[in-house]
Amino acid sequence: MTAPSLKRGAVSLTAANMLDFGLQFLLPIALVRLLPTSAFADYRLAWLAIATAMAVAPFALPRSLFYFLPRTEQGARAPYVHQTLLMLLFSGALAGLLLGPWNPLLPASLRAIDSAAWFMPAFLTLWVAANLLEYLPNAGGDVPGQARIIVGLAVLRVLMVAAAAWSGRADVVFGALVLYAAIKVALLLVHIARQYGWKVFPLDRAALRTQTVYALPFGLASALFLLRGQADQWVAAAVFPASAFAAFSIGAVIMPVVALVRNSVNNAIAPRLSALESGKDQAGMLRLNQRANLAAAFVLLPTLALSAVLAVHIVTVVYTAKYLIAADVMRINSLALLGVAVEVSTLTVVLNQGRFLLMADGAMLFISLGAGFLGATLFGIPGAALGNVVTLAAGNAFSFWRVSRVTGVPVRHLQRWNTLFRILGAALGAGLLSSAFDHADLVAAPFIEALLIGVVYCISYVALLKLAGVMAEARALFTHQAPPPTPSTQD
Repeated sequence: MTAPSLKRGAVSLTAANMLDFGLQFLLPIALVRLLPTSAFADYRLAWLAIATAMAVAPFALPRSLFYFLPRTEQGARAPYVHQTLLMLLFSGALAGLLLGPWNPLLPASLRAIDSAAWFMPAFLTLWVAANLLEYLPNAGGDVPGQARIIVGLAVLRVLMVAAAAWSGRADVVFGALVLYAAIKVALLLVHIARQYGWKVFPLDRAALRTQTVYALPFGLASALFLLRGQADQWVAAAVFPASAFAAFSIGAVIMPVVALVRNSVNNAIAPRLSALESGKDQAGMLRLNQRANLAAAFVLLPTLALSAVLAVHIVTVVYTAKYLIAADVMRINSLALLGVAVEVSTLTVVLNQGRFLLMADGAMLFISLGAGFLGATLFGIPGAALGNVVTLAAGNAFSFWRVSRVTGVPVRHLQRWNTLFRILGAALGAGLLSSAFDHADLVAAPFIEALLIGVVYCISYVALLKLAGVMAEARALFTHQAPPPTPSTQD
């Protein structure tokens, strides 16, 4: 993949995922107004259980295709795809059974969800398998096709769920989600039939064993990483009433912003990273990771800083003032995520560091739960986010340390820290200027005031980027221009 095509791939996937996220972000605007408070709380609790299942059940099998398909001839790829689908169907069905209302280990509020007895088994069996459609076209080299699938399914999901929400009943919304998942699985089956055929049996035992051995450590590590990211929400679900949990979960809505940008960039560069690792080009791998992190930083750092400034406005306008307690949670999460806008998790995958990730994330999960319960006890609903704050910073630091040890490259040379800190300074400086404008209370209407604050922030951010001397770097990353000359790639 050439540099221009890599940029186009990353941009198209990021744009598609941003649209998907934007639509999913807008969906609760309808749900909080169409569903009663109790039904909306059931919806949010159900998605906590679904997110937990999606953290564990895929076992990194879809992502493992980024490793195997680029290294395998076209005619030998089918076994990896078929066995991935079969394992996802099995793990999804198992997750649905474990998260049903008959499980006494679940919080009482989650067990009391209306229609959970049929929804969880049916939906999760389909949903976990359908997850393969979010990776397979890209892993096979069809980045534009992947972007089209993401956009089309995002629009369909919003239309179906919003239409079901007009009933004012959570069980009707759950039924629409099951139908949507079935449509997604049907599209997946069509794609597999066209690209890989249906000669599933007998299974290629050698390929199955190789893929499982590769994916299992990463799957467990990814599960632990995602679970520790959800630990604060489980704490809130266990400690506070369902309505309070709904508010807390709204405060965590900023988390997927980081995930969608990072996943889009990482998915775009993953095949190229795998090829570079296969060719033992360590320097090329590090350069690619540096450029990906710079691109993510230009987008994520200002987004997070502005979200912290606008937390009250976002909650008031989008979710109504009855969920205003979510603003404090959103502000805490936004500031905590500044520390993980730059990461090396993709490098740990291609460097086969799954066992290290497993141990690190296992320890972080328990720390997150402990810190979350402590924070909830001392500070109430916002305090439950304390575990996430602690483990985000510590986990990312551990990953940098490990990559440095494996590659022999000092941490100070793993990234272009000087440029990254200048971007961070511009983002925070713009945040301070726009926060001062917010405190002036020049406009009474929250939506209009939020727009004005956003304009002030954007103008300030661009001006500070120019003062910091990094605008040329931004243009080079997001256009086809050559990057500006620098004394060293590790500035």
